[in-house]
Amino acid sequence: MKKLLLLISICLTVAACASQPPVPTNTPLPPFDTPTPFVVPTNTPIITNETATTQPTQATQFVPTSTDLPQVATSTSLPPVTGVFNPYAVILVNKGDVLNIRSAAGIGQSVVGSLAPNAINVNRTGPATSAGGDRWVEIQNPSGGVGWVNAKFLTEYTAPSAFCSDSRVADLLNNVRTAMLNSNGELLGSLVSPEHGLDLRLWRWGTVANYTPEEAAWVFNSDYVVKWGPAPGSGMDTNGTFSQQILPKLQEVFSANYTLNCNNTLDLATFSTEPWLSEYANVNFYTIFKPGSEQYGGLDWRAWIAGVEYVQGKPMLFALIHFQWEP
Repeated sequence: MKKLLLLISICLTVAACASQPPVPTNTPLPPFDTPTPFVVPTNTPIITNETATTQPTQATQFVPTSTDLPQVATSTSLPPVTGVFNPYAVILVNKGDVLNIRSAAGIGQSVVGSLAPNAINVNRTGPATSAGGDRWVEIQNPSGGVGWVNAKFLTEYTAPSAFCSDSRVADLLNNVRTAMLNSNGELLGSLVSPEHGLDLRLWRWGTVANYTPEEAAWVFNSDYVVKWGPAPGSGMDTNGTFSQQILPKLQEVFSANYTLNCNNTLDLATFSTEPWLSEYANVNFYTIFKPGSEQYGGLDWRAWIAGVEYVQGKPMLFALIHFQWEP
């Protein structure tokens, strides 16, 4: 009898244990009640470091980036320099400001000229050096002679017509698509500009996070919480990692029947004034647009603007800005 009771007790114990639900191996992430404060990486371009302290010169008229513009000829006043892809253009300088040209490398040197924030046909002469932790390059001074500028405010210039006809850009965007759909950090890192990194914005007027190629290579696995800024319409703060906030919206567009629109922001200006930043004016781009569905009256559209800069003549990913319908 004792053996029988013991056997029954063991069976009941086993049955009770078997009825307990298994512990999930993929537990949900905790809410963002106390997000980590966002600190802009040190390699993010800071415009105020090397802008003018004097009155700006007369800015040249901005030329719209339409696809029918002719190729801007390279200046022939300088001999060719090995490894320098002239001409260059000014970027990352705000409207109404100028880029100082100095007598030598470094912000402590005297100003000998300036360049408008949308200047093109800037010619490097070859020499480059480091000063104050930044890379400086010698250029031909439009006022005569030569001078030095901070290299982070220059990019290799490509005419819009040449950009839109460059098949390598389509290959670049297709590789970006592959990297995003497969969370391939190694591939993404190889596509990011080594000169300026990748400027990433979830919202046009929100936080900009800059990723170097090395940082982009591990961004899919990063647990760093970014405060991306308030969502348009609702005004609610958007906090989360790259994989939580950015990746799903990129994958939604790249897995859909999207269209590519060269140097055309479509009607995104209806939802955000100046969709493409003025300080990016000399950087060409594609709008990657996923149309809305009939089910939702077309309001579930989504788009990304992908900026592309040339580095040693090769197109590289420079920026990504997200757009969606705003109530």
